[in-house]
Amino acid sequence: MSLTALLFVLVYFFCIFKAVAGRPIFGLYAYLLAFYAHPPAQWWGHALPDLRWAFLAGIISLISILYYSKDTKSSFFSFFENKVFFAFSVYVLLQYFWAISPYLHKEYMILVVKFMLLIFLIQNSIKGEKDLKGFILANLLGVCYYAYIGMFVQTSGRLEGIGTPGMESANQLGQHMAVVLIFSGYLLFTDLGKKKIIYLGLLALALNGVLLTESRGVLVGVIISLSFSVFLIPKNKIKQFSGYAVLALLAGSVLVGPQIIERFDSMVGENDQQDKSAESRMVIIKAQIEMFLGNPIFGYGHRGTLLLSPEYVPEEFMTSSDGLGARRASHNFLFGLLVDHGIVGTSLYLLVIFSCWRKVRYIYKTSKNNEDSQIYTSVLIGLGLALFALMIAGMGSNNKKLEIDIWLYALIPLIHHFVIQKRISVDVNNKKNI
Repeated sequence: MSLTALLFVLVYFFCIFKAVAGRPIFGLYAYLLAFYAHPPAQWWGHALPDLRWAFLAGIISLISILYYSKDTKSSFFSFFENKVFFAFSVYVLLQYFWAISPYLHKEYMILVVKFMLLIFLIQNSIKGEKDLKGFILANLLGVCYYAYIGMFVQTSGRLEGIGTPGMESANQLGQHMAVVLIFSGYLLFTDLGKKKIIYLGLLALALNGVLLTESRGVLVGVIISLSFSVFLIPKNKIKQFSGYAVLALLAGSVLVGPQIIERFDSMVGENDQQDKSAESRMVIIKAQIEMFLGNPIFGYGHRGTLLLSPEYVPEEFMTSSDGLGARRASHNFLFGLLVDHGIVGTSLYLLVIFSCWRKVRYIYKTSKNNEDSQIYTSVLIGLGLALFALMIAGMGSNNKKLEIDIWLYALIPLIHHFVIQKRISVDVNNKKNI
């Protein structure tokens, strides 16, 4: 067994032991370790037994929550967003009966059940500021690990295909990393003390990892979301925000490579012709509009675009796909939703997103008149901006199967709840003192 494999096993089972001993958050840490390292895809992982590491960590976390948090655990239906996502999940299960391919649709049915379990685990494992900071740091370290692979292991071409579950392409990997980079950055507005220099170094490494994916959609999403961040500056942090914004611009200017510039330049050729990749996306969107109009209410089920593409996408834009012959999958999150799940499913899914944004906006606007936790309010803003960046990036690459947005749907309502509960507690104490 290699030293890397041994280290993974030691850290993993230490977290499992802590979870069994009554700390569910450590079960979540074990899940994140298995998610980012993903032993089956690593050279050192072949020496380890196939334990389904992430699944085992999730089950241990669930048992720890149910056993140790009997009086304090949150019901899945405690939050409006969870109720809506549950309704979306039920709709996905019903679609099995009319999906074009029940076999392929079953894949997403399993995923949405897993996503609901993840929401429950996250919302019941994070009990306060310390757990929230630990969760954010664990994700940042995972992204830094991917950046390390891109810098020292996979040193040529775009950063992709490194065995990450559900993130095979550079675009998907870049979207996940960018989301973590954005919401992790907002911990800078909290009291990190002397650790701030180290934390800045981790953020710079994560930024380099995002740039190594060379995803144009991701970079556009990050730039647009950071542009909107000037309207959501954490309370009393204008000077700090300005300083970090300058640092981010400088770091981005230094780390951006010629390959990224070439990819943007290639979008417009000598005759103002888009490169094949960008052009094909517009062709697919046009085809998806026609697909959607064929069944606008209920949709065709998971992978609808892929299955219908031979009938709607011109042959020159087709590529081989999973042994199904010449086909083309969706490269757009919104149109992928519309084709797969119709107006009914898409409306439910978008309602979750808009409700999350509404809660972020409410806490930001009202925090000026309340003594809220700086950690909660700052991170909540970061989560809202990260979700915005993900949706923008999803216009160029379908992210429907990514887990990272599910983590956001779990965290945003949870932190909103923490802030509101603290305000209620303060109001009650003030009334008692009058």
